[in-house]
Amino acid sequence: MINKDFNFKILNILIIFLFLNACQESVDLNQNKESIYDYHSDQILGNPIRISISEGDIDIYKIVSDTLLDSLGNILLYGGVGIEVFDDNGDKTNDIFSNRAIVYTNSDSMSAYGDVMAVSSLNGYKLYTEKIILYNDTKLVKSNSEILFVQNEDSLRGIGFWSDFDMVNWKIDKPIGLIQKGDND
Repeated sequence: MINKDFNFKILNILIIFLFLNACQESVDLNQNKESIYDYHSDQILGNPIRISISEGDIDIYKIVSDTLLDSLGNILLYGGVGIEVFDDNGDKTNDIFSNRAIVYTNSDSMSAYGDVMAVSSLNGYKLYTEKIILYNDTKLVKSNSEILFVQNEDSLRGIGFWSDFDMVNWKIDKPIGLIQKGDND
């Protein structure tokens, strides 16, 4: 009888130990890293990295990139950068593709560099340049570089570009080229 009680106590202790160990492992598995500030490294590599930047429940940017680097509080993105930009209602306004980008964390504004292409979700207009800045507070896009702006079948070149996020209202500061109307017989 003593041997049976002893075996029963050992079995109970073993079950309790296994249960506590299993609970500890599930707690560790449930600690998801939901913010880049949860990572202790200044550099995060992914295949790709996917991040969202939001104000409250509204997304501002959804970004994919190969490398994320925290530099003096700003977020540097490298390699295959794709950015979805959203308005105050949470509607997507455009997609931006580039080689690199910087998200300025104090203002949630952003710069994109290297083979930049911005595509309006509203009308399909495309902007090609080497650098743009997106001002989130005013919802403006600006480039001081040479640009190619394509709308439907027309393309315009110039230096300097201003636009709203939807690329409905836009301005090329210094147009380059020739615009010709009518027959040239």
